[in-house]
Amino acid sequence: MTRETYGTAEPDAPVTRAEFERAVRSLNASDLLLRDTVLQLAARVVSLTDELVRRIDLVEPLPAPPSTPARPPTATVEGAVEEAMDHALAQIRAADVAPRVQLDANGTNKYETPSPDVPCEELIPLCGARCCTLSFPLSTADLDEGVVRWDYGQPYLIAQRASDGYCVHNAPDSRGCTIHPLRPRICRAYDCRDDKRIWRDYATRTPATDEDRAVIARQLDTKVNGFDLLERAKRRTVVVDIETRAISETPAYRAPWVGPPVRR
Repeated sequence: MTRETYGTAEPDAPVTRAEFERAVRSLNASDLLLRDTVLQLAARVVSLTDELVRRIDLVEPLPAPPSTPARPPTATVEGAVEEAMDHALAQIRAADVAPRVQLDANGTNKYETPSPDVPCEELIPLCGARCCTLSFPLSTADLDEGVVRWDYGQPYLIAQRASDGYCVHNAPDSRGCTIHPLRPRICRAYDCRDDKRIWRDYATRTPATDEDRAVIARQLDTKVNGFDLLERAKRRTVVVDIETRAISETPAYRAPWVGPPVRR
């Protein structure tokens, strides 16, 4: 008796990493879209409820009082929706909720991205390749290639080792990049010379201390917490659109990448 098969694959055939990542990307895009849709729906329900209460209380046609002293009175349902949306976003800001999905949506072909004139091989013994400890999102092109690894828990940030905080593609012995020909666009465009997280003084080749890096990290946290969340929501819409199109155009099965030798 032969074992029954379905199509050309065994029923218990293992799922490839490419198939797994494609599924996760689809789920992340759906999660992001649902999150923003629910937020907008909640804002609309709140505003329409307020509008109904005003009419029942016979305060129309007078506008509702402003929710904040700095805003003018809201006289329309559309204005009330915008006001409720701002309030909901302010609540998210107060809760310090991080964005669910991040993506490098620059759109520039990474292989055409110029790199700054920085002698990395000469500097690595001094700086220890600290740039490889920085966190950043990958692009759709990186995800489609399936070589650069990303953090499944924080899509689509570059994957980093828990042991030392370095990118998983950074060689611990030499601190060189093991996927240099395929490195992300952000890596190619990055210029460390004015980054105080890397250099206290680039001209004298003086690396930043741990205390310097801690100060910069606190300053960056302050900037992130003060980010315009309405603008962030708009950017998420762009990310969802890019990812949805990319996932639909990416073959479900792809051959393993074979390319030039990588620098170690």
